[in-house]
Amino acid sequence: MLGLLVGLLMAGLGPGTASASTSTDDSAAEVNAPSAQDPTDPASTQSADTSRAPAGQTVVFGIPGLTIDDIDPERTPNLYRLLSEGAAANLNVRTIGSATCPASGWLSFGAGARAQAGPSPVAEDADPDDSARCPTMIAPTANVDDDSADSGAASANDAAKRDEAHADESVAGTTTARIEGFDAVKEPNVGSGYSVDYGMLARTVAEAGKAVPAGTDAADEDALLEPCVAAEGPGAAYAAADENGVVTNFTEDATATDCRLGVVDLGAVGIRSWLFDPIPNYSYTVPPNFDRETRVAEADRRLGARLQEMEDNAKDGAADPTIIVAGLGDSSGLPQLRAFIAAGPGFEPGSLSSATTRTPGLLQITDLAPGILDVLDVDSPRAVGFHSTPTDDDPQKRIDDLVAEAQKSTTIHQNLSTFSITLDVIFYVLFIACAILLNRSILGRRGGATLAPHVHRFLGWASLAIAALPMGAFLAGLVPWSRTAEPGLGLFLSVVGTAAVLFVLALIPPWGRTWRGRVGALAGANLLILATDLATGSHLQANSLLGYNPIVGGRYYGLGNQGAAIFIVSLFIFLGIAVSWLRARGHRRAVFAVPIVVGLAAVFVSGNPSWGAKFGGTIAILAGLMVLLALLSKIRLTLLRLALIGVASLAILIGIAFLDWLRPAGARSHFGTFFDQIVTGEALQVVGRKLGANLHIIQINPALAIVTPLAAIAILVFLRYLLHFPRVHAGSRTGRLVNKWRGRLPQLFADSDLHFGFLAAATGLGVGLVLTDSGVAVPSTGAMVLLPFLLALSAEHAEEAHR
Repeated sequence: MLGLLVGLLMAGLGPGTASASTSTDDSAAEVNAPSAQDPTDPASTQSADTSRAPAGQTVVFGIPGLTIDDIDPERTPNLYRLLSEGAAANLNVRTIGSATCPASGWLSFGAGARAQAGPSPVAEDADPDDSARCPTMIAPTANVDDDSADSGAASANDAAKRDEAHADESVAGTTTARIEGFDAVKEPNVGSGYSVDYGMLARTVAEAGKAVPAGTDAADEDALLEPCVAAEGPGAAYAAADENGVVTNFTEDATATDCRLGVVDLGAVGIRSWLFDPIPNYSYTVPPNFDRETRVAEADRRLGARLQEMEDNAKDGAADPTIIVAGLGDSSGLPQLRAFIAAGPGFEPGSLSSATTRTPGLLQITDLAPGILDVLDVDSPRAVGFHSTPTDDDPQKRIDDLVAEAQKSTTIHQNLSTFSITLDVIFYVLFIACAILLNRSILGRRGGATLAPHVHRFLGWASLAIAALPMGAFLAGLVPWSRTAEPGLGLFLSVVGTAAVLFVLALIPPWGRTWRGRVGALAGANLLILATDLATGSHLQANSLLGYNPIVGGRYYGLGNQGAAIFIVSLFIFLGIAVSWLRARGHRRAVFAVPIVVGLAAVFVSGNPSWGAKFGGTIAILAGLMVLLALLSKIRLTLLRLALIGVASLAILIGIAFLDWLRPAGARSHFGTFFDQIVTGEALQVVGRKLGANLHIIQINPALAIVTPLAAIAILVFLRYLLHFPRVHAGSRTGRLVNKWRGRLPQLFADSDLHFGFLAAATGLGVGLVLTDSGVAVPSTGAMVLLPFLLALSAEHAEEAHR
């Protein structure tokens, strides 16, 4: 069986590799500068003896706070024109905190990694009633010697020597500058669990040297742009600064230099309490008394002026520049997706994505540096490029589509806590209902046996409806609720409506005639829906109340933690019911064949790097499957055998991760990325960060964390599962305590196949708790489905005599 599993996952890696490589190559052809055009394209083919003009300059204009929704043909004509001519995407700007200050956005952009900028501002100095503020950005200065004199002669001399070395590298029109106090800027990243390579973008461009395309004559070779990054403004300086805060090519006009890449800080669009103490002479943020539309219009005016200057100062015969506009940060404490636009050679009207998001129209801030290096035809450490999807849609239609996706992300993000608490409360109500309605003392011994069947049927129907609700959170993605006038209401109705449809489907004959059939149909539907979604791009997982959110940016594709929990429970409860049905009809071979086929298919769906890409979840499913097959084979499970099952599952997945790691960096999934972290020694940092995420979940949502122990109490005591243990009998103290309730699990699990399915589900949830990131959500979410399933199955015995 293990050999078959490895073969399946290997097959999954094969197409994934081809697919990833294809999309990477396609993106290079679509996005790269003219120097990387396909020589077979008639439009770009030239004779061998014909010289080619040097590639034009690439300029990045940063406007932290800018969103796609800000772009309007009347109010922002320059941004609208760039979007009309080029490609666009929503941009996730999350770094380390929940919302991203401009300084953190610029720092992350230049490093190609998540980073947070300090120092933390003293909020009380500005407004004691508002503590949500960004650090004041430090303007770089070229007068380093005078500034550093007070810090001691030795350090001043060292700094002067470093700056003199950098000064020799500065191109005409730029100067070497330093961000004083840069250690304080870097301080929040110490011990954060993230590795930050400050100034990676600028250093990589410089180290690549001057690229001379084949066929370039001597005259054109002299006109080639220099391998450097010109930084204009404080934000650009943060992006280009090395670990010592030194900016090699700082300038007042990045577009007038001969650097291949110019980075320009146009100022941020943010509220006054978010961005306080603007830097003199830079107007960092448009004046705070302006409303948002006026601020955005001012940013567009500044952009238009710079674009006009570039056009007026362009040399005869010079190649067209590539213009990029990015909203590198949030405009308030409310995080949102921001805007990214790229226009120029290689960028057709359409949407952009990357190998890390696999979602058209969506990028993350850590994609930008490697993507720009790809545009410049410079090798980057991460080998991630921009993937372009051309379209014939008119610009306004493209804007509306991106705004709808951004609105969906914002609405989901704002309602995550509400929905999570709602599910918690529903589970608590179910728990209390079990404690009261199944209690012999509260119901009373006289007449209790008469009422008990009605109680079980009531709990069965209520539980079946509750079990359908989590899947409704995923199916709501099929409804275009984000385009309604009230997105929040539309989301609520979509979740409830799709859950109701799923509930009704579980009642359709022939399966709807029995409780086992209803539970089996619901579990099978959950399994089929999730598997189909993962195989077709995980669109229901994305932007889901129980999936992952692009604003949070923890995951963009594949199987999320809560989806994995529902997948695990649905898989093994379905298999338990199916095996019981097959055994009752004498299909002995199918009793083993069906779990093997369905189980391996589930492992393949979850573990395929191109589909589920769920490392810990796949180990959990595989461990549960091995437990199920061992129990069906009458193999006694000891602690040693359980440990061997866990080790074997882990070894298989690490092997798959190794194979994924062998693919190009830009084509790897979470599996290959994790193996790379093991190789580079970053795995312990990642594990520590995941443990911190678990503790954070417990702190911010303790209601979710206690769902698991409450579910254990309900199953062991209220449903009387403890009586299934050989050492617990009716006459013992524990037995007398448990018998105060009328739970039916002992009778239900007289069918060993159902019991085996339950044990496999419990094993999968336990392994998921240990191995998945934010793993505390796995058993808690799983319990919200598992307990209702058990209550519904218990209603099958409602007519039996109660003791």
